[in-house]
Amino acid sequence: MRPSSDELLPVLARREGVSAIRLVGDADAVEWVAENLESSGLAVEALTVAGPADGAPGGSVVWIARPGPSDGGGAASVDPAVWTFPCLIVVPPGGELPSIAGGNASVESFDVVRQPEDGPTLRIRLERLLHLHRRRSQTEVLLQNLRDAVYTRRLDGTVTSVNAAAERLIGRSRGEIVGHSIDGLLPATMAPGGTIEETNAILETGERYRSRLDLPGRDGRRLVFDAEAALLRDGRDLPWGVQIVLHDVTEQLEAEERLRREATRHEILAEIATVTRDERDLDRILATAAEILGSRLGARTADLWLVEEDRSSYRLRTQWAASPEIPDIRGTVRTVAESTLFATISRARQPYPVTDRSEIDPPDWAVRTMERLGARSWIAVPIQREGQIAGVLGLTFADPRPFPPDLVVFLQRAADQVALALHSARLHRELQDKLAALAEAQRRRDEADQQRRNLTSMLVHDLKNPLSAVIASLDIALDKLPADDRLGRMLRNSLASAQRLQGLIEDALLVYRPDDAPGTGLAPAAPAEVLSTPLEEARWLAEFRQVSLSVEIPPDLPRVPLDVTRYRRAASNLLSNAIKFSPRGGAVAVSAALRPDGDGRALVLSVFDTGPGLPGEALPDLATPWRRFAGSEAVPGTGLGLAVVQKVAQLHRGRLEARPRPDATGSVFSLWVPA
Repeated sequence: MRPSSDELLPVLARREGVSAIRLVGDADAVEWVAENLESSGLAVEALTVAGPADGAPGGSVVWIARPGPSDGGGAASVDPAVWTFPCLIVVPPGGELPSIAGGNASVESFDVVRQPEDGPTLRIRLERLLHLHRRRSQTEVLLQNLRDAVYTRRLDGTVTSVNAAAERLIGRSRGEIVGHSIDGLLPATMAPGGTIEETNAILETGERYRSRLDLPGRDGRRLVFDAEAALLRDGRDLPWGVQIVLHDVTEQLEAEERLRREATRHEILAEIATVTRDERDLDRILATAAEILGSRLGARTADLWLVEEDRSSYRLRTQWAASPEIPDIRGTVRTVAESTLFATISRARQPYPVTDRSEIDPPDWAVRTMERLGARSWIAVPIQREGQIAGVLGLTFADPRPFPPDLVVFLQRAADQVALALHSARLHRELQDKLAALAEAQRRRDEADQQRRNLTSMLVHDLKNPLSAVIASLDIALDKLPADDRLGRMLRNSLASAQRLQGLIEDALLVYRPDDAPGTGLAPAAPAEVLSTPLEEARWLAEFRQVSLSVEIPPDLPRVPLDVTRYRRAASNLLSNAIKFSPRGGAVAVSAALRPDGDGRALVLSVFDTGPGLPGEALPDLATPWRRFAGSEAVPGTGLGLAVVQKVAQLHRGRLEARPRPDATGSVFSLWVPA
């Protein structure tokens, strides 16, 4: 007589490592198993109930079944509930082994024993069954927590297990899935390889089969899975089912598609930016931009409308068409008043998408134009620059289509690129106009310079020799007249005027044709002696203009290499400029000295005046020929004086310096020549 569980449980509590086992199921089979386990050291509770759920908690539950109908819970092959527990299939003497492929949920859920041959090893077989089942339970817990959908099926397609992710994917509960054919659960088999039979045939060759499935989601969204199928075998290496793992790659593919789409859009913007940078012709820029956008986005046409000057209408400046059969409507003008599209964009300054032209009722000009172009949908995006709409970028498509927000944002960025091209073209046009104006001004300056050169040639060829003859005649006449004679005074004034005119000619020659200007060549000369003539002329001019003149030139200055004629001309110009620009009652001071200059010494002739001074911006152009500065309009002159001084300084390998006078109003001009 088998002891009761009440007698055995206290004993088990004292025996470390021994668990209680509850046997539930077929009565005859349970009794045979319990009798063979009594001497095994395991506590056994034998129940013969209709189902395992009727048993009280505690201990490991083992379902005992026979291959055929029994009086305790049904046969193993027809009751799916048994596979939630370890199942021991007991084959009576003379009975046949059950078909493993005929309905077993897992190779780790059951074991088969024969009466009475397996009685001595029953405990070992049972412990192995419990161990495998614990491992299977742990695996099922892991599968339940996976994001991948996992299910197993028999070779005939009947689902035997399913995890939570697969339940969500199929949209049914576990009880509605397990025990049913996968063909009846989904529009597709959710298995790679095609039909169940085709998949089984591929897997039985020993391969793990992989494929990609495109399935409809419950919300209408397409779902994409990487599917992998593996053949399941039992402990006897016989195939009994297939395990399917579905890895949802929808978000990954969508992310990759977004990245590809963004990369394409960045390329489009970069191409338009390159054209804007490298091209200057606006029509070519707009045509290229329209072609890039239309061809890369699969449009039927790409249009660029620009606002007319009165801002009351738009003109189609550029049109790209995907086919030569599409009508060319470039040059079309539409007023804002007659177009809902342009009126809306002008008012709202927002993109205007139309997913299907049939949605617009009643049809307006835009719909009629789309019909003519063979387009069903379009989007118009305002081109804005500096707070104003400069035009509209339009794309048309052959079929109805939505315009998602990311596409609208991209087209706005493309419109900004076109706006930048328009701005660049306007700046280029303005720059061209300014360059043309500068070129015209330069042409006029060149023309004036040519006239001055012509005048210089005229002075050389037509005035120089006759003037020299006049001066010689006046000198002869003066020698024969008394000094105080009235006619003599008139002749002396005429001689002075002729000599000044001769000085102007020599100035022009020295600046423009130095080879024709009179000169003596460099030779040692006493500075005081060379400067005596210019100083004498300066005293006469200073007395006439009522300007005091002070001179500080040591008579014993060493001799210096000078071109006496040209140096005197430069000194005379410095002195006359200082006296002319000093006001009546002003003062001019002249000094000459030898000063250190680099590795040597220089003769420095300095002239101090009390004139208005030189503006700072005039210093770089100080010696420009014919240049007169502000404030010098009332002083007679040609603008050649300082140019002559600069030329003489260069011929002597010296320099001309000018600076404000440090102790009073006026300027200081210094002529440096190497000593």
